[in-house]
Amino acid sequence: RIRHTFYFSLNKNMSGEVSLGAVKKAKLASDKSYKKHADVLSRPIYEQAEALLKERSLDKALALFLEAQAICDASDAPPLGKVKGPPAETKASEDASNATTKAKPAAASEHFSTQEPPSVTLPAPGSEGHRNAKTTTGENTPAVTYAVNDDAVLQAHLKRTGGAYVTRFPPEPNGYLHLGHAKAMHFDFNVATLAPNGKTFLRFDDTNPTGEKQEYIDSIIESVRWLGHKPARVTYSSDYFEELYNLAVKLIENDKAYVCHQTKAETLASRKLVQAFHHKTKDMTREEKYATPLPQGAESPYRNRPIAESLRLFADMRRGLFAEGEVVLRMKGDLRSDVTAMWDLAAYRVILKAHPRTGDAWCIYPTYDYTHCLVDSLEDITHSLCTLEFARRQAPEGSYYWLLDALDMYKPVTFEFSRCNVTHNVMSKRKLTKLVELGLVDGWDDPRLLTLEGLRRRGYTETAINRFCHDLGVTKSERVCVPYSRLEYYIRNELGDVAPRRFAVIDPIKVVVTNHPGESSSPEIDVPNHPAHPEMGSRKLRFTPVVYIESSDFKREDVKGYFGMAPGKTVRLLYSFDVTCDSIVDDPKDPGGKPLEIRCSYNPDSFGQKPPKGTLHWVGSDAVKADEVRVYSSELFTTEEPGKAPVNGAVADGGAAPAALAAVDDEDQEDEDDEEGGGGAKSDWLTELNGASKEAYANALLEPALAAECRVPEKHFQLQRRGYFVSDRRLTAEGKLVLNMTVSLKESGFTKAVRK
Repeated sequence: RIRHTFYFSLNKNMSGEVSLGAVKKAKLASDKSYKKHADVLSRPIYEQAEALLKERSLDKALALFLEAQAICDASDAPPLGKVKGPPAETKASEDASNATTKAKPAAASEHFSTQEPPSVTLPAPGSEGHRNAKTTTGENTPAVTYAVNDDAVLQAHLKRTGGAYVTRFPPEPNGYLHLGHAKAMHFDFNVATLAPNGKTFLRFDDTNPTGEKQEYIDSIIESVRWLGHKPARVTYSSDYFEELYNLAVKLIENDKAYVCHQTKAETLASRKLVQAFHHKTKDMTREEKYATPLPQGAESPYRNRPIAESLRLFADMRRGLFAEGEVVLRMKGDLRSDVTAMWDLAAYRVILKAHPRTGDAWCIYPTYDYTHCLVDSLEDITHSLCTLEFARRQAPEGSYYWLLDALDMYKPVTFEFSRCNVTHNVMSKRKLTKLVELGLVDGWDDPRLLTLEGLRRRGYTETAINRFCHDLGVTKSERVCVPYSRLEYYIRNELGDVAPRRFAVIDPIKVVVTNHPGESSSPEIDVPNHPAHPEMGSRKLRFTPVVYIESSDFKREDVKGYFGMAPGKTVRLLYSFDVTCDSIVDDPKDPGGKPLEIRCSYNPDSFGQKPPKGTLHWVGSDAVKADEVRVYSSELFTTEEPGKAPVNGAVADGGAAPAALAAVDDEDQEDEDDEEGGGGAKSDWLTELNGASKEAYANALLEPALAAECRVPEKHFQLQRRGYFVSDRRLTAEGKLVLNMTVSLKESGFTKAVRK
């Protein structure tokens, strides 16, 4: 970052402005770095810089070229040409004019294997780093640690596992999985491959029946399978409900838990007093702090009730003698600890709702803070991998290890990594649920959402998502907001070589060819399925007396630099003939608007000859009308980080509220993707929803071959000069002809000129 700022300042002229020459030099330097270390993560940033350079946004372009260079300089990627990278993008204009021979494109499943080693170093099972399961260094070294495994307990664990790596992927079944889960899943399953016989459990954290459904369980199992992961076992926290209850009884017997009747308001008041105590004693030594009495009311008045009384009341809780919110079982942690998760968080609460798996067998349910570590231990997990918001809970002096220590149980290694956030989108399950419940999107599998079902319906492949997750890597950066273009990069390059090219006109305008010899004499034109891959074959298109072009490819007046159709102008119909616009038939209801039809004449001698500058895609009168073609924006929200108010042009940072204050209602905090992270200034994220994120075309026309092939769900195509599309996974199965845009083309200069 220091070097970036230094070079940026060097490239400003005397007036403080960035010069064009400086940007070009930075571009060349970035090119050289990429040749030495061809890191694919630099490419989307480099492409953005190129676009900004063309727009003469020099300061932003310079910054991005330097950033792309820095990524390559710091990378251990091999030199360009020494390793096969993603397939090169074939531009629309190249599709029209080039037919160079390449190697046969690989199938999508050949692009990437999920089984690649992770990019971090973790302690091996049975090592010293496993015995001392969580360590910190320097100023962060705690005065007390609960994370050390007893040698006999560790040896018993290793005997049960055979010394293999054992991980778990633990989603809560209260919604569909999203891209952040894909990243976590990729890490969890790949850590298990670090040594032979490793395994990963798919564990459903089903401890809160309020929002859990079998629909979500089924969707999660299918998404895990779709991404290519194979769990050794599928387990549920509810499998251990009886054991968890018995451990809670043991905790009470050890005077480490108590039944509490404080209301939500009373709990909040107590927590504020504890917070005030910590503020008052922040400059004290540990000894001084622990010698200082807590303020009156900081402790729950029930904290020191007799053990026998708590045991009786806890049994009454199980028998259903209390209403929801009337009572909880609390862990008796350490109110003087700097870790807020030690401030007597709830272990059990009353929820009078049926459970998807256990039905009405239980009316009390364990919380995440109680369940997570215990089931990790019961399942002999060697490495418990979570996102960064759980770091304090899993600190050596945190509640995760405190609870295992209090019950003399085996302690797994814990490791935290950064979340995956993507610009102009949300990946908090609570926010996704809100969008679905308010009807602001078309369900959990809406192609605009970054749920795995939504991405799949949009046309993203499992290999593109796995490659994205792999190349994103695992870091501990607290704020990682990835540009959406980086995600698009992987699917665009994968489909570039394997998706057959087809014609579709999504907003058609009728063109009558006045000198056509007639329907029965319509020429059949041989059109390649992929100009760069002759081995993919070809199909026939009929040049009929009536054809259709895009409305956006016609202007009433020609302008300089415009390559579309206009009165008196000649253009080429792609792979076909030159046509000249002779006249326009206006709609009497809308004179000057979209014409009813355009009358053209064609040149029968132009076939196979050098085309004019304008080349347009088209369909004949034998085209098939689609039920709908949907074009999606990459920006579901108008702001890069929805819900985070900008401050002086940047997103505000700030510390999150302490967990114990944020969760005074004792609801679960089990959702590992509960919030996108960070505190600070907030904005009403729902007001930032992009109303133009979806365009639906009900009159789109598809060439016959495309219409036939689209009857198969999840079939990919490139609609020439438009982008990559997929037949809708759900609606196609219902017999409808619906296409969803997966990703736009990397536009050529020609395509941009047509759209001016």
